[in-house]
Amino acid sequence: MKNLLFFLYSVAFTVMIACNSQPKDAKELADSVNAAKDTTTNSGDIITVRENEAEFATNAADAGLAEINFANLAISKTNNADVKMYANMMLKDHGAANDELTALAKSKNISLPVSMSSEHQKNRDELAEKTGADFDKKYLDLMEKDHVKVLAFMEHEAREGTDPDLKAFASKTVPVINAHLNAVRKIKEKLK
Repeated sequence: MKNLLFFLYSVAFTVMIACNSQPKDAKELADSVNAAKDTTTNSGDIITVRENEAEFATNAADAGLAEINFANLAISKTNNADVKMYANMMLKDHGAANDELTALAKSKNISLPVSMSSEHQKNRDELAEKTGADFDKKYLDLMEKDHVKVLAFMEHEAREGTDPDLKAFASKTVPVINAHLNAVRKIKEKLK
């Protein structure tokens, strides 16, 4: 395991230097590692996951990490029972999805980000500055926007995916994301 981690970090570092670009955030780094790594497992079995399938997995993981991070922040900052209940649902559902995706990615030799992308971190930092009703509004707006985006790429993977396991994960996740989107819209309507 140590050798594999050292190899992955070495590849990631080499890719960053070879690209001669700004430091990458965790999602970009995972995408770079996936593009550069060998597609065989330790047992020598060939993995047939295409680069776009690995990118789907990193996008899903990044979104899940963000939802959990934002939910933890909401639970600590909101006084609104509906917002708190929604945030707890995010922890439960996205935690379970992230665990499933992590196991799936490991079985397919896909590297996932371990922290949120810089875009999500920026949104989290802005959200953390808000309080009271302003916090609730910003949190709910972010949840709606993020779930619309996640729903789109989950539906695309469910329809067009080439890896049967990732396609099944997306198909199973679409109704959950749709329920989250409907729930956030109902809460936003109540707060008007």
